[in-house]
Amino acid sequence: MDTAEIQRILGHSVLDPFSILGVAQDCTADDIKAAYRTKSRLIHPDKTKHDQARPAFEKLKRAEAELMDDAKRTSIQRMMQEARRELAAEWKAEVASGKRNPEDADEASSIFDDAALAKYRSIAIDLEWKRRQQLKKQMAAEGAAARRDEEQASEKQRKREADKAWEANRESRVDSWRTFQAKGSKSKHSKSKKAKLGLK
Repeated sequence: MDTAEIQRILGHSVLDPFSILGVAQDCTADDIKAAYRTKSRLIHPDKTKHDQARPAFEKLKRAEAELMDDAKRTSIQRMMQEARRELAAEWKAEVASGKRNPEDADEASSIFDDAALAKYRSIAIDLEWKRRQQLKKQMAAEGAAARRDEEQASEKQRKREADKAWEANRESRVDSWRTFQAKGSKSKHSKSKKAKLGLK
């Protein structure tokens, strides 16, 4: 029994937690808990030696966590319902155009269920890809902003250090200027005396 359940769980996509747990799409929190308890007893790695028990248990645990999250469960349910609506519209259009036989467009059939699930997976994968692309762009933008902030901080630090060095050398510059002024004054005075004595 544990082998069959492990294979069943591993055979379902992670995008379909309802099938992994074996519960209906309109299940309640109690239904989810009961299904998880029953199945976890069968496939728990501590209770079976099956080499795929751990990945199957992790998959079951993830499905239970997603469905116990009201927001995630509602999001998945809405996407699944949207997939069924889109598929039904497509099949009706195909029947109207003669591309599909009316008897092959039964929304209550297992064929429709499988096709709707495949469509839901496609929608979910597309949304996940878009989410990752958006996250990638956001991370790139945040990285660029962080680099700009770092460059601005470095520039401010360099300016502070330059101002500090300038201030520290102020007295030295003043003394140098005073010395220069004093030498210039002596030189002018000496030239004046020589001119008066006719010693130019």
